Amino acid sequence: MSRIEKSLQKALEVRESVKNTIDEKMVITEDRQDFTLPKFEIGESIIKIDTVDKHIICLTDPFSPAAEQYKKLHVRIFRSTVKDFINTIMITSPGVGEGKTITATNLAVSMANEIDHTVLLVDADLKHPSIHKYLGIESKYGLSDYLMGKVKLQDILIKTGVGKLVFLPAGTSAENTTELMSSQRMKRLVYELKHRYKDRYIIFDSPPLLVTADSLSMCSYMDGIVFVIQASKTTQKAALHAVSLIKGHNILGVVFNNVPKDFAKNLYPYYYESEKYYKRAKNNKETE
Repeated sequence: MSRIEKSLQKALEVRESVKNTIDEKMVITEDRQDFTLPKFEIGESIIKIDTVDKHIICLTDPFSPAAEQYKKLHVRIFRSTVKDFINTIMITSPGVGEGKTITATNLAVSMANEIDHTVLLVDADLKHPSIHKYLGIESKYGLSDYLMGKVKLQDILIKTGVGKLVFLPAGTSAENTTELMSSQRMKRLVYELKHRYKDRYIIFDSPPLLVTADSLSMCSYMDGIVFVIQASKTTQKAALHAVSLIKGHNILGVVFNNVPKDFAKNLYPYYYESEKYYKRAKNNKETE
């Protein structure tokens, strides 16, 4: 993640000026009580650090240099979205295994620890959900069940106890995921979540662009997109193809993930020196 800041800066300089949102005149026909969201109160966290995956560094090692990169990422996003309050953000990638879910989860945790904002993390990868595994949370129902009319929204939102973070799991598996993600019920949900709380960011972990049409269905009602590519895996052809599919949508930035250390050392010598210092300090503390 050592090139996050530089990659995001480059992308912000060339990002599209077109902002795609749902029509402000959309009529909400759902019972508004169905959108009751949990209040943030001091209480015990349901997330236990010893069950959280080590890649969620903002929870497992929040003061590390790696976690600091996610803080820089969320600061960049705040700066680029606060003026128009672009608060529905989709995290995606060209293919599988390129780090989009890890990025979305760490970003949401980092944002949720801010004083001024609350965060809703949505697992919108209905075919292959994994956020609950990374966080060590078990859930029976989620987004797919809501979209099929089986449950109410307030019954599936999980107040994590980590900062001001609420989690909406993907739910039970479904075959017609593209139809669910492009449905009027999904559009109304995003619209309502966007406008109900003015201090809330909604982070959507979406499926890979080149694998399924689900993400393409979501693009039209997202305020912005963060694009994740992996240095050692994503080919130039795949990246260009994926970007061409979302042309015209608001790309907030690019996260260049899993950069080889030897390459990154030349670009970010300060980062690696601070990492060495951090490891020494941590080792000394553990041996005291």
